[in-house]
Amino acid sequence: MYILEKFFGNANKKEAISWAFYDFANSAYVLLILTFIFPVYFKEVIVGVEKGDFYWGLIVSGSILIGGLLAPVVGAIADHDTRRKIKLIIFACISMIGGALLFFTGSDTVLFVVLVFMVSNVTFEVAQTLYDSFLARVSTPETVGRISGFAWGLGYIGGVVALLLLKPLYENGYAGDFIFGYKLVFPLTALFFFVFSLPLFLFVKEEVHKRVHISRIVLIQNGFKSVGRTLRDIRKHKQIAWFLLGFYFMNDALVTIFSFIALYARETLFMGFEEILMLLLIIQVIAFPTATIFGFLSDKKGPKKILLFTIAIWIMITILLSLATTKAMFYVIAGLTALVIGSSQSVARSWFSRLVPNDKRFEFFGFNGFASKIAATLGPLLFGTISVMTGNQRIAMAALIPFFLIAFIIFWKMREPKQAATNIDMPL
Repeated sequence: MYILEKFFGNANKKEAISWAFYDFANSAYVLLILTFIFPVYFKEVIVGVEKGDFYWGLIVSGSILIGGLLAPVVGAIADHDTRRKIKLIIFACISMIGGALLFFTGSDTVLFVVLVFMVSNVTFEVAQTLYDSFLARVSTPETVGRISGFAWGLGYIGGVVALLLLKPLYENGYAGDFIFGYKLVFPLTALFFFVFSLPLFLFVKEEVHKRVHISRIVLIQNGFKSVGRTLRDIRKHKQIAWFLLGFYFMNDALVTIFSFIALYARETLFMGFEEILMLLLIIQVIAFPTATIFGFLSDKKGPKKILLFTIAIWIMITILLSLATTKAMFYVIAGLTALVIGSSQSVARSWFSRLVPNDKRFEFFGFNGFASKIAATLGPLLFGTISVMTGNQRIAMAALIPFFLIAFIIFWKMREPKQAATNIDMPL
């Protein structure tokens, strides 16, 4: 009990833990639908192996682009009204329903797959942006890094639980009589997502404001106007603009690796389902304590040092991935990946939470979502295009190294805030 008191400090433990469980919940969607089970099924059953990388990269990029364009507007609308959490719940539930509908897919349902997946992933991305913006609500300036890291680490535990719970359904692949069980993974993943999102839906409260009745049309207009004003006044938020640019490049490479790692392991190193599963389990188990530890260190040492360290490790990982020739080497890379896979994004999330002004918190988190989503439109498409044109996934992987290098340089030149964000931005 004392350890919990020390860890959470003055933050509300119930709300912080309830908020963190959304990471636990959505990790099943990320791992089984975005990373492992559905990508393989999409490539090998729905569109075919020959151009699978390209089409997978295209729909991932397209859905993330749309989500990115919506995020700042939805965030600005959330700053204008008092129904912020309900927006998160609605977008998350639409994503869950879309994930469940993937059960009804097959080799002759390409258009249906594209539509359902894109709606599901777009709403997932918008919900994630709204969720991230609640970080300051459930933490304090002294605990924002550790709570962000704890949530991200808890997400990896959720991934392990989901992988193991549904393993009997996908371990034999999708051939013949196994296809029903394989596709059953999709609605059960959505159910897992819903059940473990309930703590957030039920127990995380919003600040109480006097309710102002504004029509939906006016809210949407205000959202677009607010985004326009923020873009025009970007010089007043120079530090945030540089952060978003650095995050753009870092997240581009990360999303691409996450989207293609299972396909890369399967095709370049000829790994089977069981081997890929073991690889993912190693990453998930190690990632929980490391994400939490790095989050704690970011509170003590500052997020800049920790983020730069993790990006340096990612540069090393990407180089090793492009050179890997044996499965044993791939497992070593998996161990390195586990050290930083959650830490980079969770530390960035806590740093950004310290930067944004409170009166535009949801809108700026929308812009953060916008940067990450727009970033993720280039990487997967680039990887898929290079892979198909050259027939070599190693070259496609190596193309991601410059993204990490640019992000490292940008974050290295930035100053980090010494205290919680105010309405006055810091100079670069």
